[in-house]
This record gives sequence, structure tokens and C-alpha cells, in this order.
Amino acid sequence: MTLASDHERLQWYLNAEKKILMQQSVETAEGEKLTFASLATVRREIERLQALLARQRNGGRRSMIRRNYLE
Repeated sequence: MTLASDHERLQWYLNAEKKILMQQSVETAEGEKLTFASLATVRREIERLQALLARQRNGGRRSMIRRNYLE
């Protein structure tokens, strides 16, 4: 079994959010069923992954520290 990349995980959560909003059932790899009650958790994970990917695109924390030091 291979681990999904952060981008793949983000896409999975975005699709899960759409299905939940259309009142369709979503099941995780562990067999957990996600429902409308899970929507807040799904959205938090989407925000976390989006922030993580944005940091990676911008060079991460180390790059930010370097930029601040040079200013």
C-alpha cells in the first residue's frame, strides 16, 4: 500500500465534501462513514492540506526565515 500525496488527499477530501453536501454517503479507507455531521472535520482537513501545500509551494518555513533575514 502506498501513501497518498498531500495533493491526492486534498482532492479526496474535496470530493468527499461535495458528496456530503449532496447527501451521498462517503466511506473512508478505514470503513468510517462520513455524514453531514462530519462536514466540519472534512472542511478543517481541507484547510489544513491547502495551507500545507501553499507552504510547500512557497519554499516552506526555512525559505520564509531566509527571506525575513535578508529584508
